[in-house]
Amino acid sequence: MRRFRTYGAPYGAEERKNFVPGFSVKKPLTVYVVALAILVLGVVAYLKMTPDLMPNMDYPYVIVVTSDPGASPESIEEEITKPLEKSLATLDQLKNITSTSQNSVSMVVLEFENGANMDSLGIDIQQQISALEGQWSDTVSSPYILKVNPSMIPVMVAAISSDTMDVGELSDFVDEELTAKLTGITGVASVDISGTIDREMHVVLDAEKMAALTETVRQNAGKLLDKEAGKLSSARKQVTDAQAALDAGIKQAADGIGDGVTDALNQAVEALKNALDFTPNMSEEEKQLRQTIAADQEAMNANNEKIQSNLGIIADPDATEEEKAAAMAENEALTAANLELARRLTENTQTLTRLVAQRTEEQLRQGMEDLRKTIRDIEAFLNDPHRFDALGNQISSGAESLIDGMLLMTESNVQLKLALQQIEEGEKQLAQIRRQVLEQLDLNGMLSVSMIEQLLTAQDFSMPAGYIDDNDGISYMVSVGNEITTTQELEDMVLFDLGIDGMEPIRLSDVATVFYTDNSDEIYAKLDGNNGIIASFSKQSNYATAEVSDNIVARLDELTTEYEGIHFKPLMDQGDYIHLIVETIVSSLLWGALFSVVVLFLFLRDWRPTLITLISIPASVVFAVVLMYFTGVTINMISLSGLLVAVGMLVDNSVVVIENIYRLRAKGATVVQAAVSGAQQVLGAIVASTLTTVCVFAPIVFVEGLTRELFTDLALTMTYSLLASLLVALTMVPAMASGLLQRPLEQKPGLLDKIYPAYKKAIRWSLDHKAAVLAGSLALLILTGIATVSRGFSFMPEFDMNTVNVTVSMPEGCTREEAVAYTDEVARRCMTVEGVDAVGAMIQTDTALTMMSTAGGEYDATVYITMPDSYSGNEAGKEIEALCADMDCKVTAVNIMSSMMSYVTGNGVSLQVYCEDMEALQSAAKSIAARMAQVDGTVDVSDGLEDAAQALHVTVDRTKAMEHGMTVAQIYMQIAAALNTTSTGTDMVLDDSSMQLIIQQDESSKMTVETLPELKIDPDSAMSAAMSGSTSSGSSSSSSLSSLSGEETDTDNSFLLKDVATVEKTVSLNTISRDQQRRCVTVTAGIADGSNVTLVSSEVTKAVEAMELPAGVTIEFNGENEQIMDAMGQLLLMLLLGIVLVYFVMVAQFQSLREPFIVMFTIPLAFTGGFLALLLSGTGLSVISLIGFVMLVGIIVNNGIVLVDYINQQRLAGMERREAVIDACVTRLRPILMTSLTTILGLIVTALAKNAGTSLIQPVALVCIGGLLYATLMTLFVVPCMYEIVSKKNLRHVDEKDLVILKD
Repeated sequence: MRRFRTYGAPYGAEERKNFVPGFSVKKPLTVYVVALAILVLGVVAYLKMTPDLMPNMDYPYVIVVTSDPGASPESIEEEITKPLEKSLATLDQLKNITSTSQNSVSMVVLEFENGANMDSLGIDIQQQISALEGQWSDTVSSPYILKVNPSMIPVMVAAISSDTMDVGELSDFVDEELTAKLTGITGVASVDISGTIDREMHVVLDAEKMAALTETVRQNAGKLLDKEAGKLSSARKQVTDAQAALDAGIKQAADGIGDGVTDALNQAVEALKNALDFTPNMSEEEKQLRQTIAADQEAMNANNEKIQSNLGIIADPDATEEEKAAAMAENEALTAANLELARRLTENTQTLTRLVAQRTEEQLRQGMEDLRKTIRDIEAFLNDPHRFDALGNQISSGAESLIDGMLLMTESNVQLKLALQQIEEGEKQLAQIRRQVLEQLDLNGMLSVSMIEQLLTAQDFSMPAGYIDDNDGISYMVSVGNEITTTQELEDMVLFDLGIDGMEPIRLSDVATVFYTDNSDEIYAKLDGNNGIIASFSKQSNYATAEVSDNIVARLDELTTEYEGIHFKPLMDQGDYIHLIVETIVSSLLWGALFSVVVLFLFLRDWRPTLITLISIPASVVFAVVLMYFTGVTINMISLSGLLVAVGMLVDNSVVVIENIYRLRAKGATVVQAAVSGAQQVLGAIVASTLTTVCVFAPIVFVEGLTRELFTDLALTMTYSLLASLLVALTMVPAMASGLLQRPLEQKPGLLDKIYPAYKKAIRWSLDHKAAVLAGSLALLILTGIATVSRGFSFMPEFDMNTVNVTVSMPEGCTREEAVAYTDEVARRCMTVEGVDAVGAMIQTDTALTMMSTAGGEYDATVYITMPDSYSGNEAGKEIEALCADMDCKVTAVNIMSSMMSYVTGNGVSLQVYCEDMEALQSAAKSIAARMAQVDGTVDVSDGLEDAAQALHVTVDRTKAMEHGMTVAQIYMQIAAALNTTSTGTDMVLDDSSMQLIIQQDESSKMTVETLPELKIDPDSAMSAAMSGSTSSGSSSSSSLSSLSGEETDTDNSFLLKDVATVEKTVSLNTISRDQQRRCVTVTAGIADGSNVTLVSSEVTKAVEAMELPAGVTIEFNGENEQIMDAMGQLLLMLLLGIVLVYFVMVAQFQSLREPFIVMFTIPLAFTGGFLALLLSGTGLSVISLIGFVMLVGIIVNNGIVLVDYINQQRLAGMERREAVIDACVTRLRPILMTSLTTILGLIVTALAKNAGTSLIQPVALVCIGGLLYATLMTLFVVPCMYEIVSKKNLRHVDEKDLVILKD
């Protein structure tokens, strides 16, 4: 029994369902009304859609920037970058983390998985950072979180000039008035101004002034202490004199009595001495103060011990992050407590000194009073003439009285000795206080940059404190303080009052020089060689670029009218690029449509079917615009490129339908029969061909990264337009045909009729020589593929605009004056190039983009060049580079589109070198760079160490340091304090001008390489005690009252840094890079003109891999080549999935698992044509051109589907297989050629144009044209051969009546 394969019912059967064509022919007005409604929606949607340069791309990158002014790269890495990396590494969907640590700045770059919710992650990042901020010092600023997006690139760069103002006046005008109006433009996020004058008020601590003032203070303090010493000396003399007189009285009294009485008296005196209490008679207040001071000293020592213990926890590598964080938090609290204790100890010491002086004075006064009374009693006794009367009778009572007097005098003598002892103690204390006061009264040591900054911040203060309500219900806001508004007021600001008689309070002008500067001699911004100001506008991410650009232009026009003499000259405007690209693409689209119409008319030779087919182009485009609007696809270069590529294919379905209708009508079918049957017969074929084209873009949902971001819009616009063209072909074309083709048609012989016989012979020859045909096509595929791939790959084609951006990279060690001269000369040479309209130049500033780049010198410049639309920016750029080739600076010219693409895709060869050992890392980087420089095709090789700088490394001997009671951390803090000679204060408005406050030490006070080893380290410094927790620090806080406690503090514990450490010169990186929390250096190389990045990268990879790297060093390539290979891999995945989906569609169409391979054999044939087109045009294989190959998978099979479908129809109608093949090839020759030529001519303008609008999609057009030309020719010969090889079985026909359900 013969086996048959079910194919389906024959076309033309009356029972076949024809709902869509039938409904369209039956109710054409319904179709027209729906089409008109879609047209209206499309117009409204287009008017509401603002064109943009690129699609809405959500980059999964976040940058965290943190600054700590004055900190070294190593300090930034250890204290900021590493903690940030560890904390942020726990974020969800984090793909990679890199960082750079520079002078004063840390930058951490986070890369997340595609599709990550960046808004939610932004909140998580902020929470992680907030947990760390409490552990940083006060000098660390709050981290700035920056989400990477195309909005970071300026929308417009404009030069501002004036006919009536000089640079200073224009600068003030821009700063005070114009900037606010520019920032207020709708959609503008920020305006960066370059070229304005920045003013600074400098407060320079004058060492000479402070030395002179110190001497004055010491003299006045010495006078005050001398006065107190004089009082004590006078008291000593009085006590000494009194004691001498008293001793004489005692002696006289002793001479008047007997030995027995004397012995008794001596015993009484001895008993009196033993009974006397020499303990000072302290008041309760003095006792309480002594107890408080002792308690505070104990508390401070306990705090210091706890701080030292916490430091051990923080340095312990085994401690958890929670334990370290808790220790750091506790240290901050203990440090604050120590500072409060030190303040209280100082106050209590001063009070105790005053009480002791008062008590001493009171005791001295009482002793002197007792002494005088005793002397008077003795004198009265000695001068009494009757003192010996009745001596005999009264000897006992006289002796007793004499003894009483002697006892009294002895008691007075003891009191005088006690007073003298107290006076001596006072003199000793005064001498010690004098020494300490004179030592501590050194303003050079007392006044620091940070102290002055804190005082200025506290004094320049004005803030609301709250509200007060009165009885009448009126609420008054209470504000406190007033800001400093004049320079004189700043100079007269009181720093402190020492409270010394005869001395005025110390003011800022007494210790510092206050003066004003500006950067008028440093700014550089010029327009056509004249001074000007340049404004860069950045847009908000939720606004379209063209809309923001239009808003900026409108505001600039308003300001030009409002301010006479003010002029604005756009040097770079993305809006112009967008409008230029849109106009170019629309123009190419219209030309492509026109060429398609011409092809239709030449083949059909009738305006009516040509008009019907022509309608499908605007109808499909408008329908696609409606779908774009509702799905959020913007009008941009990518989406318009999709429409541009699709324009030639929009008529394919309509061509097949109208050609079939036209053929049936010419055979005599009625207009309704022809319209319905013509559409119905090819319905399966055009649905399958449309689905195959659409299916190749469906796998883009599986593509990741930049490829998906860039090409999703292209895929969607092509899908929308092709689906719209299918709907138009099945509805509007039959409806219009039933109305316009009423008159019978007569098919006239044409050119194809002459070709048919020759084509039949060629088909028969091909069928007889299948092996030769197939072998030849396969050989050509292999040869062209090898030739194309061997030329290398690229990411984007070269763009050409009418603008040029010139980067002037200054030579190493270049001064600002030299940089200005270089930039002036480059600008002058640029103006000599033909077609240059305007030249604007500026020295680069710290914008978001320059901050993210670690390349470029301090004085690198950017030159913006504008030219008329008809001029080539690329040619002008090459001429400028040639003109500047003899200069010492490096001049690089690129257009804005190329620079934007390189920002996205990278540029040149780049590899990361990893190693934790800095010396090994630097050595490996230098070796790799040297090897890369030997590879042909590399230029501008950088080892990443250009920023390396001379450094001093202090190695502390821990044992020696601990002998002085110091830790490495304590020594570090004193070194850091000594090196901190400049501080930037807050902005102030002084003398009606806004300026920044700069506080700094004078040059003589700055540390040098020679003086660093001589730095005096003081273990008793307040910083050592309060900040680092030394156990000896408590004594420093109470040294002034040690004498009151009976402690000896006469020892100077300070020492020199060289006593405990060595200082050696090393090389340090100004930028420390890290990747995945590992130290790395980025080695880069540019690509020489005429060389291909992938070929050069391949040679570099071989050269580097052949090197023997030091132990612990690893490398990883991450340059443009890696981006290209990643994108290629993504598109190859998309290509393979597309082929699978196309196969499934054809299986459904042909109801066969084998016949789809007949059509799919045309895919490699299309690739051959694409390779040939790239080779002949000199275009390299790029990611963009690979999109063309993906499209070919869906396009080229359409002709095969139409051909195989008709062969099967003929076979089912009873025709023999070979004859069916030949007949189908001849019959379908015209629609195949028509659809191919309309698509080819629709792309011809894009392929041949030389403008910015079509530059991006030009490789796609070339691949599609070459693929269609070659594959169409091969389809007409190879598909018949494959059909005979594959489809040898008979087709089985299932009649509709066989599907009717039987009744019992």
